Amino acid sequence: MDIYAKTAVEATPSVKLLPDDIEKESQKVRSMYEQDYDWREGGISLGLDAQIAQIKAEVVPMPSQFRAAANRLPGNKDRRWMEEAGDMLTLPPGLADIAEDEEGGKAVEGMKKKEFERTEKWRKMAKIVKTGKDGEGMEFQFDTRSPKLIERTWKGIPDRWRAAAWHSFLMTSAKKRGGYVPDEDIKAAFYKLLKQSSADDVQIDLDVPRTINSHIMFRKRYRGGQRLLFRVLHALSLYFPETGYVQGMASLAATLLCYYDEEMAFVMLARMWTLRGLNKLYEHGFPGLMAALDEFQKSWLKGREVTKKLDELLIEPTAYGTRWYLTLFNYSIPFPAQLRVWDVFMLLGDSDPSIPVTGERPFAGGLDILHATSAALIDGTREILLDSDFENAMKILTSWIPVKDEELLMKVTKAEWKLSRKRKH
Repeated sequence: MDIYAKTAVEATPSVKLLPDDIEKESQKVRSMYEQDYDWREGGISLGLDAQIAQIKAEVVPMPSQFRAAANRLPGNKDRRWMEEAGDMLTLPPGLADIAEDEEGGKAVEGMKKKEFERTEKWRKMAKIVKTGKDGEGMEFQFDTRSPKLIERTWKGIPDRWRAAAWHSFLMTSAKKRGGYVPDEDIKAAFYKLLKQSSADDVQIDLDVPRTINSHIMFRKRYRGGQRLLFRVLHALSLYFPETGYVQGMASLAATLLCYYDEEMAFVMLARMWTLRGLNKLYEHGFPGLMAALDEFQKSWLKGREVTKKLDELLIEPTAYGTRWYLTLFNYSIPFPAQLRVWDVFMLLGDSDPSIPVTGERPFAGGLDILHATSAALIDGTREILLDSDFENAMKILTSWIPVKDEELLMKVTKAEWKLSRKRKH
């Protein structure tokens, strides 16, 4: 016999016949592993992408023909976006074409051209307020009251202008609020605090390697982004001793370090703390966070069909909203979508002086962009939530939400924000 044929025969396992009853049990068990479970019937939960595909493959109750036609009228545009929110979890037509075409072709070129045009529009809106040698240290200012700038911010800040725009937005808020502290003073405090010890250093050291460790900047232990992240969080824990360090802060600092050096990232965090309500969100015992989630439940979710479903399942915003608000959606939606939310939050996150500050409502409208984004995510997952049991509803709300159409997410967020403003005024 040929040596290769002999080896093949010896390697073939012999088949042993099992008694009929054991054979049946074996087939039953193996079939359990091979079949597709229905996640609504209490079987193994599918991933959110699979659940979305399953929902869309079924007949989902749609608005009446009259209502669908009415939604196309100019005055009902916001209602249309809210009812079509579920589409944010699928690729928009232009990007879907790119996903199917490896080379991208004309669609990619069109997007590049559009991005260049948007970048030029932002360049024309920017006013130089500080120049440095060879362009270093150059600062820009934007008119935050301009309707054109507000509208373009909702459409997304071009990435090359994002750092300058965010800094300008917070600088304007600081000067408007009063008690303005220059960047240089905050930077000086940063370097001074680096020489001091913090009681939170051990916990910070534990959390740093777990923060966005899939990003190339934060992979190497004790080097690169991890080193910068530790230094910023260390200084922040001392700069705001009443808060100290709390888990969740690391994701905020990491996002800023993608756009700024360590000293400017610290400046931005310090301003966000005092100007965007983060000091209240992270307050010891989290009374501010509880107040924010209570406001979201009573003022933003009240009266919705999906709210009734969540109430039946005994799921309150504290079960899923804690991570959304403390990380500003860093661990809940894709990074490009998070940046779009931050764009608008940096611009429109000022508290409203016409709204009285109380213990129950300490933010005076300052978190409305976060509330609107949370409502938009509920809108986007509405059809799935309405068909879910407790386990799957919690999985959807506490897991990564695969937002693939940031444009639609922001349109729904804007619609929710405008609806809230109408209720208030």
